[in-house]
Amino acid sequence: MSNPQLRRRVGEVVANRPLGNYRQLSVVVPTLPRRARPGQFVIAPPDASDRVLPRTWWIADERTEPGFGSTLDLVLREGGPGGVTLPEAGDSLALTGPLGRGFGLPTTPVTAVVVAQGDAGATGRWLCERLRARGSSAHLLSVAPNPEEHVDLVRARRSADGVVLVEPDSVLEALTALTSSTNAAVLYAVGPVSLSATVAGVAERAGVVSQVTGVHLGGNDVSTDVCGHGLCGACDLPLAGQREAWLRPCADGPVVRGDLVDWEKVR
Repeated sequence: MSNPQLRRRVGEVVANRPLGNYRQLSVVVPTLPRRARPGQFVIAPPDASDRVLPRTWWIADERTEPGFGSTLDLVLREGGPGGVTLPEAGDSLALTGPLGRGFGLPTTPVTAVVVAQGDAGATGRWLCERLRARGSSAHLLSVAPNPEEHVDLVRARRSADGVVLVEPDSVLEALTALTSSTNAAVLYAVGPVSLSATVAGVAERAGVVSQVTGVHLGGNDVSTDVCGHGLCGACDLPLAGQREAWLRPCADGPVVRGDLVDWEKVR
């Protein structure tokens, strides 16, 4: 039986609005068979004839209304060298997804720390909302090289019990301190693989669980493009404690347990 999530759906872009240094696309697609979760992504066709691999974007929110369809929010970096050409409101956009395994939510209320970087900050914000809706406490560590690149801090501060802003070089120190001060039971990471490696390492030293994204999606650098189906092998990660064993997060993730990956080999 075919996976209904792999079917390409043609939707309509109902909004393309500025969000600081980013753009938020809202796309209405036919009603999804299952609700989307933070950590899942969509695939869009290449935006230029010289690009072979598709565009892969984190889902930042999803709303389903009976008789209307499902609205997917996608927060993307605006322009820049190698940046994507974004559709405008009223345009049609073919999307495949939601794809992959999203973040798992605790079955009982706990304290969680969510670490998110760049345009993935919108997904981190959504995850905080889902955690709090389930009774957990959620603290957001937003990572960006400058203040303008944090995503929608007004909504982020409404979505989390606390928001800490930090530059990429200071993540290790800030996360270690936040994990200790909040007595967090689980750490989440959404963003580049280097961020996931840092978060998994802090979780291991603190003796807590981590769920991290094992593949880099979105962004402006075409050199980080992946196929999104697990066919190209560009996102393979080495498994911990096993020789020549690999995890393919496009197909087996993108969310993986941090302790499953040999992060030293990734570096």
